[in-house]
Amino acid sequence: MTSIPAHMSTASPALPAPAASPWDPWSAAWTTQAALLTRRPDARVTVTPAAGGPPGHSYPATATIQVDADLIGDPTIADPRRPAHRSKAPVAYGVLLHECAHVIHSHWNPPPSTPPVVREAALMLEESRIEKRYRDTRPRDRRWLRRAVTSIIDPTDTPTDTPWSAAYAAGLLLARVDAKILYPADVRAPRRAITKVLGRKLLKGLRAIWREAHTVGDTDTTGMIGLGERWCRLLGIDPTTTPQPPADDAATSAIAAAIAAAIDAIRANPADTPTPPPPPPAGGGGRRGDGPGRYVATDIPITWAQRQPRDTERQAATRLAALLRRARHREPARTRQPASAPPGRLRTRAAVTLAAQRAAGAIPTAQPWQRTTRRPIPDPELTVGILIDASGSMEAFAKPMSSAAWILAQAATRAGATTATLAYGDQVTVLIPPGARPTTVRDMNADAGTERFVEACAEADRLLHLSTPGTARLLVVVSDGHYTNPDESQATITALHHTGCAVLWLAPHHDSWSPRVYDNTTTVTVDDPTTCVNLIGQAAITALATA
Repeated sequence: MTSIPAHMSTASPALPAPAASPWDPWSAAWTTQAALLTRRPDARVTVTPAAGGPPGHSYPATATIQVDADLIGDPTIADPRRPAHRSKAPVAYGVLLHECAHVIHSHWNPPPSTPPVVREAALMLEESRIEKRYRDTRPRDRRWLRRAVTSIIDPTDTPTDTPWSAAYAAGLLLARVDAKILYPADVRAPRRAITKVLGRKLLKGLRAIWREAHTVGDTDTTGMIGLGERWCRLLGIDPTTTPQPPADDAATSAIAAAIAAAIDAIRANPADTPTPPPPPPAGGGGRRGDGPGRYVATDIPITWAQRQPRDTERQAATRLAALLRRARHREPARTRQPASAPPGRLRTRAAVTLAAQRAAGAIPTAQPWQRTTRRPIPDPELTVGILIDASGSMEAFAKPMSSAAWILAQAATRAGATTATLAYGDQVTVLIPPGARPTTVRDMNADAGTERFVEACAEADRLLHLSTPGTARLLVVVSDGHYTNPDESQATITALHHTGCAVLWLAPHHDSWSPRVYDNTTTVTVDDPTTCVNLIGQAAITALATA
């Protein structure tokens, strides 16, 4: 892992002599690029061999950046003035962006009185914080920052499987998943090794700290130092002391080995896609074990077989459409208004007042009748997103769940809703885009090795604007809920719930294990979807009513 304190240095670096160098064109081109990205006209980038040092340094105060030329190799590999050069030197370019992120966002410095262990923890949290802040404004640069991780993170910095080393690795590696730099599948092996040392409860507490760090402002020194202190206390470390350096060799660390394997996998899979899961055992094909999380499969696209809907499915769609119309129907608004003449209900006191006014020769103002008028309220627009889990744990339930998805999509379309259907596994696939009517049933092949639920929710939100208030919105998830990162999935569901989007969860029935139930959802266990339409419909009504 790169020397983090160098990123926060306020001193000017010892720059190389201005003698001619084959790397001068790269330095000039990247200086121009850094000035544009950081909006600092005084930015300066030097590309030069680091002689075994870290891959990059940055000095935010002077907007000075150094990048190791060895990450590029040959200065004639590409013309750095052309955008295409980035694909020739993706790791080096990613390091450049990482250091630019420090120049843009690292505007705090630990006070001299800060205990060393607190300083180290705070600066470790800064790494993913600045990358997230950078990615929030330039999301397309994720691919380069992801590649830079293979050079910035050094597995030998986790020499032992101790809580401090495991937490340090989590703060640099797992935190980048929440920063949307790495994919959950990229860190599958390190997450298991880290969890084995820390336990789920402690790791959850550490995750809460780094996620809070992602929201801290660029100049909030107190906030970052406070999070560094919380990090230490959560690990049972006295902030006034420094952890003793481990004496064990790096080869004894299972975490270091897992990180090294993860980095090698990212290098071998350079595209902006998650690292594929391990290959299936000899004999080919995937297989499902006795329960969730026991599946091995290759990273293949989602596939299906099309067929015409059965009569029972058509009938079920018709019944569910009627229930959805009921769910979105709004009763007319009733208002009571006084009137001087019938029809209506006679109000005795007002009638007496009217008679008295007339007997006295006064202008009658009393209105002895009361009418009830009904004003129709237009039914709100209804938007329904349907997500189908195509991971291996759903293999035995793929066909009935595919049937349930078709019934829902067909019913929602008949009820006048805007709907889209997506499947998610190793990839996210749009099966039925908005505005298209589902004609055939697509029997999914549930053979994916993982499930990209969060990405599927993001795509459904992009297509249907599920997180935008103003309409009745319903997200229907067809899944057993057993995911590699349930906390992130729960956070996504909660975020949608807070925007007013209802979440209906259709889970398969299994005799030996139960589906995972998430908060802020209406969960229905489904065996035969054609016989559970009333249950699904009532659940949809409840979900929409409580959203």
